[in-house]
Amino acid sequence: TQSPTQSPSTDPSLSPSKVPSTSPTLRGDFLQIGDWRLAHVCETCGRSHFSISSQANGKTSEIFRDDGVHHSGSGVRTDFHGFDLSSGDGTGLTFSAQPIVFGDKAV
Repeated sequence: TQSPTQSPSTDPSLSPSKVPSTSPTLRGDFLQIGDWRLAHVCETCGRSHFSISSQANGKTSEIFRDDGVHHSGSGVRTDFHGFDLSSGDGTGLTFSAQPIVFGDKAV
């Protein structure tokens, strides 16, 4: 486990895939941190969706719907994957001292 004074980047228990290798990337409707994307996905679905996806394993870890329903990826889901999104131009994100806003979702 990580000690209270130890940062994630120096914690020997974390594998390199768990520590972001690059600075966060903000584009279109996603925030990318290392191999992970938090993304506003499936604009054409009947409901708005927000997902957490891994590039390393190609899986969707979590999916959140606009009606409050939460779906666990359970290590098998590949739908609603944030890495299916193009890079975009960054206009879909709003920066502030408040949460990061992706379309109608906030983190």
